[in-house]
Amino acid sequence: MRRSGRSGPAALLALAALTLATACHPVRATPLLAPGAHGPAVRDLQARLAQLHLLDHTPTGRYATETATALRTFQKQAGLPQTGAYTTADRAALNSRTHKPKHDELHYQGTPRNQPGKHFD
Repeated sequence: MRRSGRSGPAALLALAALTLATACHPVRATPLLAPGAHGPAVRDLQARLAQLHLLDHTPTGRYATETATALRTFQKQAGLPQTGAYTTADRAALNSRTHKPKHDELHYQGTPRNQPGKHFD
């Protein structure tokens, strides 16, 4: 009976080569969003930052100064580079600390929290 797949020394060599290649070429954090961006992905980011009490207003879907400042605070807390640009590394860290925003967290239908009558970015 013949087995499929690698086993023994050949498998160990293949695993060692893969490990070495990964160590020599680490995965880079890919930028996803930056100030000036807008849309549902920004709204999701803002809602997650609000869950952590880092953003004190209703998600607008516009990535401006307050969103970048809140993200820098999160990046500092998570030990990530403090760029203010949202990367894949930031998304992974943020998603592990928050839950998927509910509809009312994404589309609040009242005045912004803690700032009646004030419009935020």
